[in-house]
Amino acid sequence: MPSTPHTFLLLQTRTGIPKVTNKCGCCKSKLDFGREFVCCSDCSDPTIMDKNSKLGYCKSGADLTMQLKPQETFHWVAGPWMMCSSPCDGGIRYRDVACYGSLDDKTIKHYPVDDASCSADEMPARQEACNQQSCIDPEMIQSMNPKRSGMSGWLVALVVILGLGAIGGIAFTSYTYYRRRTSGSSGFVYVMMEAYS
Repeated sequence: MPSTPHTFLLLQTRTGIPKVTNKCGCCKSKLDFGREFVCCSDCSDPTIMDKNSKLGYCKSGADLTMQLKPQETFHWVAGPWMMCSSPCDGGIRYRDVACYGSLDDKTIKHYPVDDASCSADEMPARQEACNQQSCIDPEMIQSMNPKRSGMSGWLVALVVILGLGAIGGIAFTSYTYYRRRTSGSSGFVYVMMEAYS
């Protein structure tokens, strides 16, 4: 029985299940099956007759091949903590937490994805309590108000006392001088001494 052109074409192709290779990555004509790509070894157009078994052929007569996609994993990435909202008596601090995906291929850096891709149970805390110590605590007051001067306390007290003493001395001297000028009569006293020959 004479064969039709269509029948002749099918006889020239090799129908079968694709073999696993790593040749599909560079082909533009490939079929995406979720976890793997199916293509022809010469990058021609593949034809799949059964999607479950991936039974098909290449029109060019080349081998039908399949390449597994790199395994994608998802993980949480937490940023640094921000400043606490209060220096004492309890505050809250926050940080950024986002879900990132990565591939088995280490040359590709991790990339942000939707938070739903990561496990909610493993998500790091985005906020936490901080600075729970009381503001009345003497150590806290001292840490909040450090000494700005390098002078010790006794030296400061000595300078203050000397300053007050100097001011008191000047005031007493001024008052005494004022009282002498304003009290009693003023005049000159001449003492005459006769010379003896």
